[in-house]
Amino acid sequence: MKSSDLDKFSSLSEVDINGSELIVTSTKMSIIKNAYIKELWRYSNNTWKRFKGSESKNFLNAKYSRNKNYLSYIEVEKDKDEKPNFKLIVKEGNSLKIIFKTKANIQSYIWSKSNKHIYVIVNDWEKSFSKIQDKNDEPFYLENIPHRFDTRGVIFNRRCHIYKVNVVTGTSSKIVDGDKENLTSLGSVVEHEKYLYFSTSAYNEMGTMLQERIIKKTSEGLEIIHSKGMWSKLFSFNGKLYGVGLKNRFDWPTVTSIYEISDSGKTRKIDNNFDRTIVDIKTTENLMYVLYEDSGKQLLGVKTEKGIKNLFSEEITITDFVIDNDDLYFIANSFTRNDEVFRYTESNVEKISKTNDAFHKKVVSYECTYKRFDTGKSKVDTWGIFVGKDRPTLLNIHGGPASQYGFTFFDEFQVYAEAGFNVIACNPRGSTGRGHKYLRDVCGNKWGVNDTHDVLSVFKQMVRELKITNKDYGIMGGSYGGFMTSWIIGAYPKMFKSAIVERALINWETMVGTSDIGIGFPEMYLLDDMDNNLNLYRKKSPITYAKKIKTPTLILHSENDYRCPIEQGEQLFSTLKRNKVDSAMIRFPNEGHELSRSGKPVHRKQRFDFIIDWHRKHLS
Repeated sequence: MKSSDLDKFSSLSEVDINGSELIVTSTKMSIIKNAYIKELWRYSNNTWKRFKGSESKNFLNAKYSRNKNYLSYIEVEKDKDEKPNFKLIVKEGNSLKIIFKTKANIQSYIWSKSNKHIYVIVNDWEKSFSKIQDKNDEPFYLENIPHRFDTRGVIFNRRCHIYKVNVVTGTSSKIVDGDKENLTSLGSVVEHEKYLYFSTSAYNEMGTMLQERIIKKTSEGLEIIHSKGMWSKLFSFNGKLYGVGLKNRFDWPTVTSIYEISDSGKTRKIDNNFDRTIVDIKTTENLMYVLYEDSGKQLLGVKTEKGIKNLFSEEITITDFVIDNDDLYFIANSFTRNDEVFRYTESNVEKISKTNDAFHKKVVSYECTYKRFDTGKSKVDTWGIFVGKDRPTLLNIHGGPASQYGFTFFDEFQVYAEAGFNVIACNPRGSTGRGHKYLRDVCGNKWGVNDTHDVLSVFKQMVRELKITNKDYGIMGGSYGGFMTSWIIGAYPKMFKSAIVERALINWETMVGTSDIGIGFPEMYLLDDMDNNLNLYRKKSPITYAKKIKTPTLILHSENDYRCPIEQGEQLFSTLKRNKVDSAMIRFPNEGHELSRSGKPVHRKQRFDFIIDWHRKHLS
């Protein structure tokens, strides 16, 4: 796969079901238009057909009503000023009707139990700020932090609302007013019993950070039933309210779990023995299905009285799934194959889509060698792509650190292999997929110690396993992976001949004051407050040792990165230049922390080209 192939495959998401009929969102990049194209595809009578697609509009997030009589979806079209207009459309039989329109962002929506209403979650300008004509030229008056958040942009002047929309008449009413309640975000929304519950973020009393709350909406107003947690999803099952996440935000890093939540705010973890990160939950009338991470895989299980029972153990990454009676369908990819839809039965797993078949016929995908290596202090899942014993090798380090590489189709690995590099990647301590203790084994004084030991140990073992004789090694990573890259080349200046440091954490001390998560995240991992232990923050910062770096280093950073602000990259670049290290910095305009995953298609292609050119220049 080459960087020019980025617009030749599709990603699938948001699958829903109506009997034997499926609908799914397909997303494809367009390098020419420098945009993402979203279409809806429907599966009926064993045949896939495009349901909605257009050169000028995007269609997404299709859902069937609970009684399956309606199909709804979102249509997005840009106006002459390139600003998006959102429409919520409902299909009944052959009739299509727009029931809700807004110039604000439709974040998500859910169908009511009665099938008569849809609850729409909207993100819009704060009421007084919306009246300002030239918002880009308006001074920001701030009383709270954070005032901006990566992927969401500036948040101090935005509010979230919930509208209740009548499906038949199209009339709507704002039932949760984000301006009145000062809600900077809305997360999961669920109809439970006769009430609406939702998770939301609002500033704490001191204005020093966002605090997540679970809110119950009653006829008398909004009631906070839980605060200080971290919830990715709320759901109702067998007359009880549940949440996926953590009851205390500062328990992080740890595995996210399933909790029963009462109106009094009490929480109860429903399975203390399941030591894996929960990604999603979906339910039928009697069963709870669980999507979770495990050793580089993302798999499905079902909750039983004895715990969570795994349905199967394929080397795949499942990204979404849907259940209807006895039918279970899911979207998944593997190391060499991109997204497809599969049907699961107890006897087999059957691929029913051909979304990326044409892509894989034209483009070579490289297989991997997988090993769980023993480092003497840990056992680390490791992957290697072999292209030749006399070819240079790239060590890739993932972000997070609470994330994982694994059995997934990753464009980066495929592009680097096609460019002629052996590729090695691993999940050191600090990664997800291996449980609570493994996740926390980089906290405090272990930061930069245990993870470095794991990464370098398994890198050497995989080099031997693949019988690579070329000693030209490159190292690279983004975010936490950028931290590790700069940390390692500072500690081992002769080990690698080329390095790429991307969107990195370089200096804990300045990150505290500039990052959108600068208050909270550092203490979660370093286990101490900077004001109490400044020496620890400096000791664990790559900038402290940057003067020892000799490795030719390319720094990639986005101008609008609020997670690891660009000043982090600037500090490293300045130090390298002062010490006459062969180095360069590339700044991507109008991009954030997620450039490599959801940035503009042209920038994503350019990023790949810069990376390959740099490694080729310094690795023979």
